[in-house]
This record gives sequence, structure tokens and C-alpha cells, in this order.
Amino acid sequence: MPDSRLPDLMGTLHDAASLDDLYEALIPMDMTPGWIDRKKPLLWFEPHTAFKPAHWRYDECRQALDAAGRLIDTNLAERRNLVLANPAEGNDFATTKTLVNAYQMILPGETARSHRHAPHALRVIIESEGAYSVVNGEKHPMETGDIVLTPGWCWHSHGHDGDKPAYWLDGLDVPLTHMLEPMFFEEHPNEYEEITRVTPDSPYRFTWETIQRRVEAADADPEGCFGRRVRLEADEMPTIGIFVERLEAGQTTRRYRHSANVVFSPMMGSGTSVIGGTEINWSRGDTFVGPTWNWIEHRAEEDTILFTMTDEFLMRFSNYYRMEKAD
Repeated sequence: MPDSRLPDLMGTLHDAASLDDLYEALIPMDMTPGWIDRKKPLLWFEPHTAFKPAHWRYDECRQALDAAGRLIDTNLAERRNLVLANPAEGNDFATTKTLVNAYQMILPGETARSHRHAPHALRVIIESEGAYSVVNGEKHPMETGDIVLTPGWCWHSHGHDGDKPAYWLDGLDVPLTHMLEPMFFEEHPNEYEEITRVTPDSPYRFTWETIQRRVEAADADPEGCFGRRVRLEADEMPTIGIFVERLEAGQTTRRYRHSANVVFSPMMGSGTSVIGGTEINWSRGDTFVGPTWNWIEHRAEEDTILFTMTDEFLMRFSNYYRMEKAD
């Protein structure tokens, strides 16, 4: 069917006597000139972000979870979690531009129903004895120091057979999924997925013992930007890179910045980081973030194992990754 606006638009364009006339004529055509000045330009000389270096203290967040545990159960809140929303202007949930983190708690005897979603997820277990996860029918423990994976579109649930509350840090790429828009979510039709196998040796679980052994055997970083560091394999979760690194007491890393977003959480130890000029004093279980292109430096007060999740490999895949090191 012919567009009834066409004769008028063609006439307006033909009769345009100034750029202002042209700009006015382009509005109903859903077009915009590429050459005009904009409040937010289309291109700029180096990365900048509204997201800020930020820090959440585990002891404070644990208290908040305990309060939530008194007020809401898993029947009402399928996942009892508190999201770490970066104080960036206009942000209401994301921790960095592409990643979101949350502290989560489950009480003894509780079970969280099975569901699945497009975003990839992981958990860093901070305090747990007797909690477990079920991923695609495979039940495995979630003990203190473990890192547990839930690749996108895997059924997953968790429960707790112990006698004390269990706490962990969640990490997901939900903000990235929102930006790209392939979001899917589904609740399990039977509420709980059938358990087909019980094993401590799930490919979706890195035990604390394994993590310590691997990082102790790692080579020192010749550039000095990191401690002895290993990457934990998560091939089914290509948008999230997972590292653990060992920092010796008194060690200071070389300053660097890169075009990736990073979330840090000390699994043991304490120290200070300077990110984008902001000094952050951290201890075990805390979470702090380094948004893209902020200078990052760590100083360990005690022997430390530092967990890192990052979108670095997404940036590398896209040929967007760049890193600078201080002299």
C-alpha cells in the first residue's frame, strides 16, 4: 500500500532551503544527521563509563541477609538475594555495565525451586556446610570456598541439609543479556528438577582445595600486574571470565587499566586496592568493582586469594580489548 505521506515528504525535501528545514523534514522519516553535535557523541577518544569503583562489605551485607531471613522465606522469594547496584546515575541493579552480583543466603532445611534462564551464572561460596546445588539433574555440594557454575539455560536449584545459614556471592551477565535482548526464563514444570546423579565431582564445581592447589602451583606474572593467577575453565559461559590469584602478604601489584569490567572478591586475606583513584580497604567476603578503563592496583596486607569475574574475553572476542600498564 503506498505511503500517503510520500508526496508531502518529497515536496518538503525538495523545497528545503536550509539545514533546519532538512532536519525538520527528517523527523517523520525516523532519520537523524550523522554530522550534528550531540549531548552524547557517537564516538569518543577513549572509554568512559558512568559506573563507579564501588565496595560492598560482607559483614554488613551478611547482616542484611540475616534480616531478610527473618522476614521472607523461599516460598515468597525464590532466591533470597540482595543485588549489588552500582551507584552510577540512572542504574537500578547492575554492578558493572555487563555484570551483576548479589549476596544470597539459604537457611537450614530450605530448598529453592528449579528454574533456568539465558544469562550465565556462578556462585562463590563464602560460608556453607551442608548446602548443595542441583544443575541439570546433578546434585553436588556447595561448601565454603567452592566456586559453582550455572551455564545459561541449565535447570538449577539449591538446598541446605546443614544446621547453619549458608551465604554466597552470585555473579551473572544479566545486564549484558538485557543489552543484547536474548532474555529467556522458565520455571520448572514440576517445581523441582529430578536428581539423576549425586557427586562431589561435578564439572560445575571447583572445590576450595582444588582452587588453592592450582593457584599455589601457578607461575608469577612476569608483568607484575597480577599475583600467581589461574583461569577457571567455564567454556559453556564464554561471556564471563573467572580467575583466582594469589597475593603474598606485603605484595603490591603493578597498576594497569583495560577495556574490561571486573568484579573482585577476596576468598581469603585482606588488603587495599586503588581503583580509579578510589582507595578500597577490603577483607574476606567483600566485593568491589573496577569498571572499564580505571587504573587498578592491589596491596595485600595478608596472604590473599582473590576471585575475579570479568567480561575480558567478550571484549577480546569482539577485538575491543586493550590494556595499558603503568611504568
